Formats: sequence, structure tokens, C-alpha cells
Amino acid sequence: MKKLAFNLIILAISSFVYLSSCKQAPEKQVKVQFAKDDLPRIDDTIRNAKIIWDKTERKVSHEEYFAEYGRARRYNGDTVLLVYHCGPKGHEWDNIALKKSFDNGQSWTKERIIVKDDQQDRYSGFSTPDLLVLNNKWLMLAYTGKGIPDDSVHNNLQVRISKDAGETWTEPSIVALGRSWEPGMTQLPNGEIQLFFSNELVSTKAAKGRHEQKVLLIRSKDNGATWSSPQMVAFTPGRRDGMPVPLVLKDDKGIIIPVEAVENMTSPEIIWTSMKANWNYATVGTKDNGRRWIGSVDPVWGGAPTVVQFPSGETVISMQTELGRKLDRYKGWKKNSVVVMVGNSMAKNFGNLSFPYPDLPENEGRYFCSLFIVDKDRLALLTTRNYPDSSSAVFWKEGRVIREKP
Repeated sequence: MKKLAFNLIILAISSFVYLSSCKQAPEKQVKVQFAKDDLPRIDDTIRNAKIIWDKTERKVSHEEYFAEYGRARRYNGDTVLLVYHCGPKGHEWDNIALKKSFDNGQSWTKERIIVKDDQQDRYSGFSTPDLLVLNNKWLMLAYTGKGIPDDSVHNNLQVRISKDAGETWTEPSIVALGRSWEPGMTQLPNGEIQLFFSNELVSTKAAKGRHEQKVLLIRSKDNGATWSSPQMVAFTPGRRDGMPVPLVLKDDKGIIIPVEAVENMTSPEIIWTSMKANWNYATVGTKDNGRRWIGSVDPVWGGAPTVVQFPSGETVISMQTELGRKLDRYKGWKKNSVVVMVGNSMAKNFGNLSFPYPDLPENEGRYFCSLFIVDKDRLALLTTRNYPDSSSAVFWKEGRVIREKP
């Protein structure tokens, strides 16, 4: 018995010494490997295309007091999917709707509410949706969950997956916390999903009394089952970088995100990475390191940018802007109008401005735009139309690309 007790004492002492040595062992330092700074290919060509807009348009959102933020994605062939957020008066950003077109956007099915604000003790709405068609034909929906209270603890970004073209959806996964919104997604040829979003810094009000804002990136390599930690890819001190929309450029020319640069003199601005570096730089893109540049060669300030690229290489960017209207940028932004610009294959030298709504009444607005490639010569502009009574709806207007010989 005494021998057993002695052995137990020796074991306890040995365990204590072992655990103590473990606690005192120095932590292993993991060295982060950053990509070397590089530059986009030189492409000083001036775009030789312009857009002629149809005179007619069609409403694509359903009958509801408020519908905003339309995003269209091609599923396959002539099948196009459309998402937007919507709600009744007083609950304008509550729900997210899905509609389908089987004739390349000419007609649409009845809406289905795929995200509904039925957790009113936890959330006051769901909004700013983006839809991604994965390589395996699954759908990924990302959107903002506005918590109660509206703060960095209760707000989040959520993702849902559909494996049957939007008929059924998984339960939401919370992929980012905090005051985060406006997700934009893309999938690389190797299968990696990249989700960019705006994230508000609550520690400072350096942007003229408003919180600064940065753009973060999270990645998934398993079709949304798991996600990386957030990585900052855009930030300007004293400013609000936001509303990122990613685009993988053709011919291995890199990845870009145009960002809305609030409180900056120029907007939108383009942020670039090479495919090889894949955003893994030691610093974010800036004008000094050549990975950030002004979107327009014309003196136009624009917000909420979106970008697409035609098979022939031209990039096209849309943005909301005052167009000479005397608007309060913080209270009157829903009375903005729209400008569309054409750039070259490196998303540079944007110009050849076109105005889809040259006769927009002063008491109406067009904002929260997005672009969709209809075919090799046509594209669609989705805008939110704001009416005099403050209600809104999503409209689809097509334009034809005219290519002039250089």
C-alpha cells in the first residue's frame, strides 16, 4: 500500500513538472510568407467601344412597396437568376427575394422569398444580397444580417447554399461578425471562393465625423463549408472604402475590386492583385505601389460601383452619381442618377461615358446599380428606381455595345 502511495506521489510530481515545462516552452513563431510586390501589365490602350442604351426598360422586382439592390447571375444557357432585398413600408430591408428567367432576362417567374425576417427578436432585417453560381452549379447567397441592437456585436454576414438551383437552401452560416455589409463574391479557376465585404471601424470617427471603413476578404476552399479569417485588402485612413465587387480579369491579368471611396476626391477606385500573389501582399494596394488607381479618366465622382468584362476584353463599370443635382450626399443619395463607363482589358482608362437616364425627373432617383452581360454585344443595367413617394423598385435596361475601329 505504501509502495502504491509512493508511486502515485512520484507520478503526480512528474506530471506537474511536465505540465510546467509545457507552459514555459516558448511559442513557435509562424513566419508569414508574403508575395513580392508586382505591377499589372502595361495596357495604356484607350477603349474603343461605347454603349447605346435602349429607350425602354422593364420592372423586374415584384409588387412591393420597396425593392432594392438587384443582382443577376447566369446559371446556364438562357437561365438567369435575380436576387434583391425588399419589404413593406417601415420594413424596407427585411427580406430577400429570388426570381428566375429562362429567356435571357426577357421575362421572369414569380418571386420567392428565400430569406425572411422571421427572427424579429434577433434581427431587424436582411439585405445587400449577392449570388454566386459555383463551378459545380451550386448557388451561394451572401447577405447582411442586421442585428438587434444595430452594433458590431449583433450584426453579421451570412451565407446559404442551394444545391438545386435555388429551390431549397441550407440554414445560414455566419461567416463574419460586426457592422459588415455589401458582400461581393467570385470563384477562382482553382475553386477558391473569395468573399469581399465592407467593414466599419467603430474605434474612430476620422471620416468627417463618420466611422472609417475598410474592405475585408475571406476565402473558402471547400465550397463554403469553412472560411478563412478576414484579411484587409483596402483601407484609406480618414475615408470609407466600401461596396467591393470582384472581377477575375481575362487572360490571367489579375483580380480587381472597384471600391466606393467615400470622403475621397476620386471614386470609384480600382484595387488589383496578380493571380500569382492572390492578395497576399504585405500591404494593401495604394496609388504609390501601383496596385490602386482612379477608375475614370473624366472628373466624375461615383458610388456603388459594379464591373463586368465582355468576352472581347472591354471592361464596363457603372456607378451612381449626382450628375449636377444639388443633393445632400448623406440624406439625398437615393435621388442620384447613373453613369456607365467603358475601360480596357486591365480595367484602366475608363471613359466613353454613357447616361442611361438622361431625362430623369428631379423627384426620382436611380441608384444601387449592377451590370449583367446579356451576350457578346449587349449588357443589362439593373437599377433601383426611387419614386417621389420614397418607394423603390428594381428595373432592367439593356444597352448595345458599338465597337469602333482603333
